[in-house]
Amino acid sequence: MVFRKGNSRTTDTDDLGTAPRPWVASALAPFQEQLAALARPGETASLAVITDTHYKSGFDATYYGINGLQHVTEFMANVANQPGIDAYAHLGDLIDGSESGPADQQHLREMVAALSQPVGKPFYIAKGNHDDNDKFDEHQVARRASFQANTFADIVFQADYRQPQLQRFSQRYGVAWLDVGPVRFLFINTSDVPYRLNRFGIKKYDVKLNLAVRQGQMAEIIQILQMSGDKAIIVCGHGNLLKANHKDGLHHNGRTLHELFRAFNLQARGTVATHGRNADFQINLPFDFTRVRNARITAYVCGHRHTEQTFVDHDIRYLLLNCSALMGRNHQLTTKYNARWDRRYGETNEYAGYALVADPAARQLSVLGYGAATPLRQFAMWFPEPRN
Repeated sequence: MVFRKGNSRTTDTDDLGTAPRPWVASALAPFQEQLAALARPGETASLAVITDTHYKSGFDATYYGINGLQHVTEFMANVANQPGIDAYAHLGDLIDGSESGPADQQHLREMVAALSQPVGKPFYIAKGNHDDNDKFDEHQVARRASFQANTFADIVFQADYRQPQLQRFSQRYGVAWLDVGPVRFLFINTSDVPYRLNRFGIKKYDVKLNLAVRQGQMAEIIQILQMSGDKAIIVCGHGNLLKANHKDGLHHNGRTLHELFRAFNLQARGTVATHGRNADFQINLPFDFTRVRNARITAYVCGHRHTEQTFVDHDIRYLLLNCSALMGRNHQLTTKYNARWDRRYGETNEYAGYALVADPAARQLSVLGYGAATPLRQFAMWFPEPRN
């Protein structure tokens, strides 16, 4: 089997590992140059982002496989380590979740090890809807849960919370924040789903099909927002709270959380409440943002949809980022966006990643992309007025 790699060729997939490839470093040089031109250490706030790697065993030249881990090692070697980057994040679906429990737990550990490489910068790893291994479970006759309740948290969230730079109130929900100058990156968990087993060991909720935010997490988000004066806030999660048609993007409480963010921007007080029939996802919480000054939620950044998209709802810009996972044009699950890229192993569109650069001086948010991503998009961004 022969595959083209940039301007060279390789003939044996048995020799394909997951170490960074030299040709990728060369291909990412223009991205690095553009990043250096826009990101000024100490003046801008920059977050490198990769999402939806869908790592699984085996090699596939046009679809998911070990290339998911390879994309992360190359992201670390060529993007996260750049001087202009202040922090970096993986926004979920680290694994495809389609293999046995022991195999996918090992895949999670390998992804965390790759993302924990010492580059001297804080990072955050979000939980995706594939990261609880429900894709494997649904194809088994018994359908028993292959992950325990805390499998993901014990492997991944613990790695997040070991970092002193990453601030949090607890280690329970996957919520954290990181400040870079006047910018606050707020990380949330859109796969906040209760772990319930019936007497046969089958999960009540398939996490893959139930993106959600629950009351405990939302209480922490309210606490964080109430102490976010003088900050421009960029929220990051796996799933989009809203769709482009402004309908709920999660299965439970996406719009509810978006409306809380709107209330924050309006410096309002009140109660955030839902009245659905399912008690597992009901919310009833007071909030008071009337004393928070000079602050605004400016953007919500996520993956999940395997596409690029942007829209605005009440001054909050949604930025959906493309998957790094290889999606060849002829696969059933390939999105139209990725089919247009005609992605193939060994081509520069095989992978995808981003850097967000928030520039207070220019009052601008730059979104740089590499691989199967738009090279540069720029948007006006609100920043707090400096205090005398």
